[in-house]
Amino acid sequence: MDTPAKVVKLTYNLSEIGLSEQDIAELLNKHGVPKTELKDYNLDDHIHEIYLSAYKLKLTNVINEFEESTEHIHTLLDDKHDEFRKNTDEILNTVRNIIK
Repeated sequence: MDTPAKVVKLTYNLSEIGLSEQDIAELLNKHGVPKTELKDYNLDDHIHEIYLSAYKLKLTNVINEFEESTEHIHTLLDDKHDEFRKNTDEILNTVRNIIK
């Protein structure tokens, strides 16, 4: 498979992971995938790093969504529910440490 076809397949796979078009464009730019002249670019040399970055980005997005949800719940609960806040904060910190 030639490099342009591999880039199309990679783009499709990254969208299936759940990344937005903007996320995909930023990842490809970050890893040096050229917008043109793909004939001199070997995607296979970068594919593992691209997927690793993609999954880290997806996890970061999930963490952000979780954090937003828990913040909303925190505002709905009164101060008697500090245990819930503590537990959700611990979960977020653990997952953040994993993806570093």
